[in-house]
Amino acid sequence: MIRKKISTAYRMILLTVGFLSGNYLLASATKDAEVKKFDQAPITDTKKKAPNETLIFSQNTATNGSKPFTTTESPGKTRFDFDNLTKLMEEHKTPLSAFTPDWLNIAIEHRTRYDLYDNGFTRAIPGFNDQVHQRTRFLMEVLNIIDPLKFTLELTDIRAPLANFNQQHSPIFANHFDFTQLHLGLISKDFLGTGYATKFEVGRLIMDFGQARLIGGHRWGTFTPTFDGMLLTVGNEQEKWGLRVFGTRPVNREPTSLDWNTPATYFSGAQITNRDISWANVDTYFFQLNEGNKLRKRNLSTTGFRLFAQPATGKFDYEIESMYQFGDTNDKNVFAHRHHGEIGYSFKTAMPFRLIYLFDYSSGDRDPDKNFDILYAKRRVEYGPTGMFGPFFPSNLISPVGFRATLIPVSSVRLMMSHRAYWLANKHGAYVGSGLQDPTGRAGSFLGSMLDVSVGWDPQWSYWKRVSFDVGYSHIFKGDYFDKVQQSPGSADTNYGYMMTTIKF
Repeated sequence: MIRKKISTAYRMILLTVGFLSGNYLLASATKDAEVKKFDQAPITDTKKKAPNETLIFSQNTATNGSKPFTTTESPGKTRFDFDNLTKLMEEHKTPLSAFTPDWLNIAIEHRTRYDLYDNGFTRAIPGFNDQVHQRTRFLMEVLNIIDPLKFTLELTDIRAPLANFNQQHSPIFANHFDFTQLHLGLISKDFLGTGYATKFEVGRLIMDFGQARLIGGHRWGTFTPTFDGMLLTVGNEQEKWGLRVFGTRPVNREPTSLDWNTPATYFSGAQITNRDISWANVDTYFFQLNEGNKLRKRNLSTTGFRLFAQPATGKFDYEIESMYQFGDTNDKNVFAHRHHGEIGYSFKTAMPFRLIYLFDYSSGDRDPDKNFDILYAKRRVEYGPTGMFGPFFPSNLISPVGFRATLIPVSSVRLMMSHRAYWLANKHGAYVGSGLQDPTGRAGSFLGSMLDVSVGWDPQWSYWKRVSFDVGYSHIFKGDYFDKVQQSPGSADTNYGYMMTTIKF
């Protein structure tokens, strides 16, 4: 039975890749333009740029070009977890750019992933599980017609055509053809004579803040948080200083009907960034969530800071981020905190190589309502593959020992390996996301360790440079917690694997 399902999954992937590649080849053969087109009002200062200099207004790292991979990326980021489709589109690095006028940007992206694991780690799924997950995005921008207005539309179709445990009908894994972005932007090149550009957006938004440890948009996993509201961006968070302020209503995701916001729930906040000191870049932020119509009625204030140095070849770098949370959940007072730290070094070698030491701590409590709440965070970078897997949440968790290594043997291939050990921060509290808890504490706190290995390949010739291939394997060496906790899924180690194809056109 398992072999039959796996065979079916492989055939679906091959058919999908073949169909999309064929359509892409037709478009690419017509014209493969690489002409750069810039947003007329990037979020940067108004100093003149060289004609061939990209105007950066986001933290996304491009993976196309002569060097698709780099070991000196922004701390905490990998290409697996951060969207760069918008940047590629605005630089005319997608084939549809060859056919559009200057006032229109269009891009389509399709991703198919097959993943499976055995010997589950949750009470709900104690054994084997597999899934084919597909995400298709249609992104369009209209600009330069009614200056300074800009219109953005993104339609996203998320499905799990081969899934178990009714996951294909869950809002976590499915969201059939819905709006993930639909907003109007008002852009100024010189805000109040300060020399800094400003962008004011209103409508349905996707947001990324910092390293997305609290708020993140498109991700490696199966969920994309969206918000209806307003976002104001002043300055440039890549250079000098930047300010972002937002007021929104989170959107409820429905698998087969249109998503809509939650009228009794509000999410707002602000972030200030400074980049004047290269060895001490600073982010400070405050986020407020007031939830009125959910099972967990959360009124949480989250504040924190991030301090880091950008990685550079032949130098050490670091990152420290601390988050503090207070308020109430289900009318229970909450004070929780989370901390992340890393020290990295990028070696001067023929094959670029980078090594990072990682530390994470998230407070926990016997009462799950008092654990640290991750809000709308991403987890792939520091806690392994997510989606149907995702064994670890940064809540009631400590990982004092962890390493991640990145090697680029050739410019189009990237190898990444990480190994981390995990304990419960409070042994009486819940193992978040698993449905397991031992209030007596007799099961101990050692959850085990996880090895995560992945390979990414971005071919750099002909139309294949629009295609990305990724494969990965993770192994959970289960700790003695699984031998002792009630309703344990078993102490046998978990093996997880995936293969993924992404096509942009």
